[in-house]
Amino acid sequence: EQERSIARSLFTSDAAPCLSCHATGNAVRDQRATAPSFMLMRGRLKPDWTRRWMIDPAMMSPGTAMPSGLFNLDISGKATFNGPLPPASAAYKGDQADLIVRYILQFSQEELARLPNIMPAGSGQ
Repeated sequence: EQERSIARSLFTSDAAPCLSCHATGNAVRDQRATAPSFMLMRGRLKPDWTRRWMIDPAMMSPGTAMPSGLFNLDISGKATFNGPLPPASAAYKGDQADLIVRYILQFSQEELARLPNIMPAGSGQ
């Protein structure tokens, strides 16, 4: 549960704009979502592909609306978010892209209920 809590704090942080575009399963919020629902990813995506997509979506699909540059890679290939990180993430020494992949591929209604203050997609918040 500690790893999930860290993943949740990263997922909802300013460094990760995931909730700006992606649907989550919240009917009101999803009316304005422009990117696929996290609820559908579990059965459709493979972890390795999802990690590559998150690190450099423009390389995989030029012109995509998904932003590149969300992660910095160190010399060993370990990914960390490129931006301000929540204090909870300081304890996590692993690959943050891998952590987020595991998190979104297990996304559920129960997890949706745990997310703080989900604003409508496209609301700029």
